[in-house]
Amino acid sequence: MFENILVPLDGSRLAELALQPALDIAQKADSQITLLSIPIHKHVILPGSAGYGLPVAEAAVDRSFNEEEEYLAGVRDAHQDRQVDFQLKIMEGDVAGIIVDTATVEGIDLIVMTTHGYSGFTRWMLGSVTERVLREAPCPVLVIRSPDNMKKAMITLDGSRLAEQALIPGVEIGRLLDCETILLRVEQQEKLSSVEMSFLEVASSELCQEMVQDDAERVSYYLDCVAGKFETKEYPLPTAVVQGKPAESILQFIEEQQIDLVSIATHGYGGLKRWAYGSVTEKILRNADCAMLVVRPPAKELN
Repeated sequence: MFENILVPLDGSRLAELALQPALDIAQKADSQITLLSIPIHKHVILPGSAGYGLPVAEAAVDRSFNEEEEYLAGVRDAHQDRQVDFQLKIMEGDVAGIIVDTATVEGIDLIVMTTHGYSGFTRWMLGSVTERVLREAPCPVLVIRSPDNMKKAMITLDGSRLAEQALIPGVEIGRLLDCETILLRVEQQEKLSSVEMSFLEVASSELCQEMVQDDAERVSYYLDCVAGKFETKEYPLPTAVVQGKPAESILQFIEEQQIDLVSIATHGYGGLKRWAYGSVTEKILRNADCAMLVVRPPAKELN
């Protein structure tokens, strides 16, 4: 599924946190990794005979490209023992735009990158490069935050086909990284008013309990059906259901269950509620300490 993996690097140790999981996935999936660098031309002033001097623009560009070539070659050579094929690319231009364009042109199946990194005086940070890539990437994006190995993953669902777009890549990433993967469903049950509750109590003391029980059974059945379609004997998919607001419930589950990786689609529908990037996904990205696999469904499925 992940034949071509793109890892954008900017020369920082933070950006290089993406290398280990990318290598683990590539080695097991027999994938090629494209290491991408977008140089920032920081060599503006060079000392001259009188202590001052300005290089011509071409010289500054050449020097930056040469440094990037040496850097990417060094990264490749340092991981030759992993027996992974590497492609090295150096592109000039807008960082987020180049990452997205490269993924499109090269037929990339997965982008692995960190939420932070440094390149000259610029910072790749959530809200900037990473956020723009998440909005526009033609493939799933795995966002890394920690050098620690991932052991426990979950896939968030809301009962919609759009949310289910995260299932196949989420299960595959979990399997390739040897993570236990849980399917999580968040139910947003509307609380009844005191007046509504009193009417139910008058009608039947058991009616309210039956409604809750039927709904819980329906959700559990849905999760069991989904798990049955994707799990195997060697790789089971346990399920969990929590009630509450999606973002808050997911964040609480992440903390309580010590989740290392969350897979989520950028859009989904639960009743009349919409899980849209800029809402649930963004809140989790900004508040969770774990890695995230973000899947953007095809545009035609969002109409």
